[in-house]
Amino acid sequence: MKRAALVVLFLSLTALAGARLGLAVFVPPPADRAEALYVTAIRDHRPALLHDAAAAWKDALAWSPADPFAWSGLAWTEAARGAPAPYVDRLMGRAAALGPHVPEIARARALWESRRRPAEPAP
Repeated sequence: MKRAALVVLFLSLTALAGARLGLAVFVPPPADRAEALYVTAIRDHRPALLHDAAAAWKDALAWSPADPFAWSGLAWTEAARGAPAPYVDRLMGRAAALGPHVPEIARARALWESRRRPAEPAP
């Protein structure tokens, strides 16, 4: 009887592990989906997809809240959607705080800063 219970338990755990492996292999991570939606929205001039991209970035952050790339992606998506600059600044700041030594995050923040600053008048 104990042996049968152990076999059932082992088979259940094996099935659960197989299901998780299947999800990991066949379902793309939320950040990959978010990035694809953002790129498609910008490349194909389909601003309606930006809402889906923002939702996907938020899903990615629910899975991994310390991912600086997800925070940066959400910031760029919100900026493209027309979010207020202070909100985007906070998102970029969070990305920079979580990835202070990541060159891509520093470049993204610098690019954002250069785009949001008003142009200086010509002398």
